[in-house]
Order: sequence, then structure tokens, then C-alpha cells
Amino acid sequence: MLTAVWMHLDLAERQAAMPRMAGLLRPGGRLVLSLRHGPVPPGRRMFEVTAEETIALAVAAGLRLLLRLDRRPGAQARPGVCWTRLGFEAGA
Repeated sequence: MLTAVWMHLDLAERQAAMPRMAGLLRPGGRLVLSLRHGPVPPGRRMFEVTAEETIALAVAAGLRLLLRLDRRPGAQARPGVCWTRLGFEAGA
């Protein structure tokens, strides 16, 4: 499970990390991650990462998309911030 981590990696780091993570999964193993969308807080290293990019990297690494949840900001959320949650499964 990667919670609020993926968007701290730049594109080259994400491209290298996805096959490594997929390689750690047994057949049927699952990877769940969340993507933060919205303004970057001052002093933080974050990149805009789309669900489509992440799904493409995962599929190229041999993972199958199981779940995609796009959440809009709730009443308690930071202004302009929303989340996408993705779930993948390793093939046989």
C-alpha cells in the first residue's frame, strides 16, 4: 500500500519504481495506492500524476487494474485537493 507517496516521485522515479514494485508481488498479490491532486503546499516536492499515467505504468509492468475511485473534495478537505485511489493485481 502506497498512501500519499507516489506524487512525490518524478516521472523517471515512477517509471523505475513501478516494475520494481510489481516484481515484489506474488501472482494474485495486490498493490493499492493513492494519488493526490491539487495545489502543492509551499516547501513540498510534489508532481501532478494522473491516474491514466499510473495505470499505464502498472499495466506495462504486468499488473491488472482492479479498482479506480476518484474522490472529490469533501467539506473537511483542503481547498482544491482531491484524491484518486487505484488497486492493481499481479498476474500469474
